[in-house]
Amino acid sequence: MNKITLIKVSLTLAAATCAVAAGSKSSRDGVFTKAQATRGQTIYNEECGKCHGQNLNGGEGAPALSGSEFLAKWQGKSLNDLFEVTRATMPADDPGHLSRRQTADVMAYMLSANELPAGEKDLDSSAEALKDINIESKK
Repeated sequence: MNKITLIKVSLTLAAATCAVAAGSKSSRDGVFTKAQATRGQTIYNEECGKCHGQNLNGGEGAPALSGSEFLAKWQGKSLNDLFEVTRATMPADDPGHLSRRQTADVMAYMLSANELPAGEKDLDSSAEALKDINIESKK
């Protein structure tokens, strides 16, 4: 292998490594703000609490949205997976009613209720951004 080819291969590997590292965020990395979680709590209380319980502990056939069982179910999946299920099926009496922004705010509240840390930026509502964030339980 000549020197130029070796340099190209090295640069390609370095770029691939950076891309993988950049795309491996976790829900433990402060992916929402406290203000967003507060907005989400208001929406949750109006739209979700009647089925999922005021403390996100589930009820009347609706699963809990916090706690070890919830986190175990979603562990390792992307926030986009949870986002799309939530957006397409909730609220049960009017699926798809919430905007993408409202859904992201509710998800920020859910993350906060699961004792995951807040950060400096609101949780993005775009599929591209959410696909890069894996759901992980608190340490």
